[in-house]
Amino acid sequence: MTERNIFRGVNSIKFNQRFKEDKDCLEYLSEIKWLSGYNCKRCNNDKFGKGKNIHNRRCTKCRYDESPTAGTMFEKLKFSILIAFHIVFKISTKKKGMSSLELSNEFELRQMTCWAFKQKLQQVMKSSLKSPLTGVIHVDEFVIGGPEEGKKGRSKGLKN
Repeated sequence: MTERNIFRGVNSIKFNQRFKEDKDCLEYLSEIKWLSGYNCKRCNNDKFGKGKNIHNRRCTKCRYDESPTAGTMFEKLKFSILIAFHIVFKISTKKKGMSSLELSNEFELRQMTCWAFKQKLQQVMKSSLKSPLTGVIHVDEFVIGGPEEGKKGRSKGLKN
């Protein structure tokens, strides 16, 4: 199996080498999606054959054809899955993320398309608290409590 933690780190060269075409993205998704085995969404059968497309799986019992994107944030994309992977990589590795306008300019998509996909991504990235951080955690900045009355921004201890 290929490297599963491809989104860890910020090495864009390795990312670009791994994901060159849509098929690379679909292969990656199918490896992750069915890592624990296949179970049909409709009848719970665990046997499958080749689906309509190379990375799809078709249930041998009810003939349901499932794509690796089904049930993921990549389902019903209005643009290439390769571009979607690159957007995910950019947003998750840039310290301050990217605006939908920046994404629109870089990937030549409509700004509203980028905005909608970014909203979907942010929802997916939201913590479920199922996997708390462990070990030594390094934090650049944090605030305990809330804003101080009469103070603006990061003015703690400074006179206005």
